[in-house]
Amino acid sequence: MSRAEQSRAEQSRAERIEWIDFGKGITVLMVVLGHVLLGLFESNRFEASETILLFVTQILYLYHIPVFFALSGFFFKPISNTSHLWTYIKQKTIALGIPYLFYSVIQFALQSIGGASVRNAASLSDLFNIYQTPLGVSWYLYVLWWLYLVLGILSLWIKKVKHWMLVAIVAFCIAIFLPIEIYIVQKLLLWAFFFILGYWLRQSGIYKILEEKWEVVSIVSIAIISVFMVFWQMSNPEFYISYDTPGSWGLIFPVSVFVAFAVYPVMSQLDGIGNYFRGIGKDSIVIYLLHAPIVSVTRIILLKLGIDNVVLHILLGLAVGWYGSVLALYLMKRVPYCDFVFYPLKYIKKQK
Repeated sequence: MSRAEQSRAEQSRAERIEWIDFGKGITVLMVVLGHVLLGLFESNRFEASETILLFVTQILYLYHIPVFFALSGFFFKPISNTSHLWTYIKQKTIALGIPYLFYSVIQFALQSIGGASVRNAASLSDLFNIYQTPLGVSWYLYVLWWLYLVLGILSLWIKKVKHWMLVAIVAFCIAIFLPIEIYIVQKLLLWAFFFILGYWLRQSGIYKILEEKWEVVSIVSIAIISVFMVFWQMSNPEFYISYDTPGSWGLIFPVSVFVAFAVYPVMSQLDGIGNYFRGIGKDSIVIYLLHAPIVSVTRIILLKLGIDNVVLHILLGLAVGWYGSVLALYLMKRVPYCDFVFYPLKYIKKQK
């Protein structure tokens, strides 16, 4: 291989990593918008707009969390031998556990202050029970830690990519058709599929084909999702498809992953939007945690002020939730050790 070819190859690898950051950035924006819309729907204060609120919420919920798990799985590294297991578990526990504890305490405190204004208030017993039932949006961190733990241990025996996909498909089928009542078991069965799907797409090289055929993949995926949404709407839904027990409706979730892996590399190359969301993507999990209380507080304040225009709620909720989270992150990074609760390994490694 010539130096020019090596240079192009290295540049290509860098771009592919950057599009993952872009993907995380734009996907977390969808999470923020989804929570704004869901909060308005669950408030029961916008009856005239409930149908459209739920419809758009469902589109977003078909997409963002399945894609997030797949993007996380993209960089999954199986454990080579048992001597690395303890270090692996310790690092994942610190990296995900400290943000998890921090968010849980903040969520509980804000819900306690909010009192009757809060839709789903948490009790003190709920806070002490987070080892088995997470609060609010922190469930993603909780499930992600369990995924790293279980899949990391399994990786001591499972080495081939095709075997990983077989495990993922079996787990997904059980979660869809034979759901388990135990919370974390059901969550693992369901979301392991998307995590491993991201890993498989990278290891098999399929993601490169999706990128090359992004136009075809996009058209087909949008057509499938559009037909699905028609049938879903005809079922007179009362809520979005469960992230716990989706049933056969959950079979649509993987489509979102394929369209995301097809279009994100292309969108990442766009000037302006590409650079912006690549930067956000590096801190996507922080935005994910920070936005939830900000969005809730914004909605409560607007309702208390008597503002009942749904469009205004959406625009202000999204703007305050997004830029409020970005600003909070910016300020935390400027104060020494303030961002420890989100990046604990950074400081622990420095001390070593």
